[in-house]
Amino acid sequence: MPAQPSCKVILSLLLLCVPLVGLGATVQPAAAQPASSSYVSVTNVTHTPETPTTGESFEVRTVIENHAGNGGPLEVTEVYVSGQGPNRYIADNLGSLPAGASMPVTLPVTIDEPGRHTFTVNVRGVNPSGTPVVIQHPVTVRVVDETKPQIELSTQAAVPGATRSVNVTVGNGRPSSLEQVAVTVSSPAVEFEVQKRVQARISARNTTTFQFPATVGEAGHHPVDVEVTYTDGGERRRLTRSFQPAFGAPANPGEITLTGTEAVAQGGTLELSATASNVGTTEVEGVVVAIGDANHVGSADYFVGSVDGSDFSSFTLTTAVTANVSSVPVRVRYIVDGVERTDTTVVPVEQAPPSRPVQRDSGPPFVPIGAGVVALVCLGVLYRWRR
Repeated sequence: MPAQPSCKVILSLLLLCVPLVGLGATVQPAAAQPASSSYVSVTNVTHTPETPTTGESFEVRTVIENHAGNGGPLEVTEVYVSGQGPNRYIADNLGSLPAGASMPVTLPVTIDEPGRHTFTVNVRGVNPSGTPVVIQHPVTVRVVDETKPQIELSTQAAVPGATRSVNVTVGNGRPSSLEQVAVTVSSPAVEFEVQKRVQARISARNTTTFQFPATVGEAGHHPVDVEVTYTDGGERRRLTRSFQPAFGAPANPGEITLTGTEAVAQGGTLELSATASNVGTTEVEGVVVAIGDANHVGSADYFVGSVDGSDFSSFTLTTAVTANVSSVPVRVRYIVDGVERTDTTVVPVEQAPPSRPVQRDSGPPFVPIGAGVVALVCLGVLYRWRR
């Protein structure tokens, strides 16, 4: 009779079977799925300049690659920098990146403290299968504390709509010159005729002012962003500043008002007399006074010309009327600080009585009688002389 196995042997066999069952569960035929970012990578991360200064805005450039094995396009929803305070420099809604293609992205970064700093470039997207993709790439940069060019901004006073100068002054307090200097301005509320000025050099410890003609729709404080790029020691550097300057108007700009107006209609003629008074302190140009549209009144205008501040110019304007009118509109058009302005004044019309012909007393014609007397006297003298 064969010997029966002991309990210890049976227990040992059972313990050996347990790991074998677990191992069989991990090698089931189901294929393993790649990670969500297996076919997406962030490469060629660089920053310019290589050694930025404190407070200087520098560019971080990266390339997002969607490898061919991804099987479809990657929807890039967001690229941003994190790890440097609360600010996130975001480029969003960058679109679809086909499989096998790459996409360059540039992000601005500013660090206010000197030393070595590490931050992270984050890429978020959605794979063709709808799976979210998150890629993170660390970046280390050394920031130095050096004297940077100073930027100041001022504006010229002008009436709204007039062209004024926005002045950007770049001061170079460094011991070396700034080369290939470019100044660019932008604003959502200010319209600039020229947005970029360039200069070959700003010498050491010197300043240069760049003028940008601009207009605004209304007076007040409006945002202006200024970017200054320059070359220093072979590296291209960039500074950005944001300003909120006042775009004010002169204290008392030129303004034409009609004073001493008098309109008299007589017969078929209307005569308007008035004075174009400049109640402002700046000169106005191109002053023209005209009869506005009115029934039974002919059109007419009078060119007054320029009127100095706090000065005046009188004029008389004549036109035709075909019926009795009680008032007439008078339009004044002039230019102040390059902006055309128009004002209309309604002037009451006075009706003058019609003129009457001068009446003379009847009687013998004086001239013919006098001539006859003279002729008789001359005949008498001639008769006596011949005798």
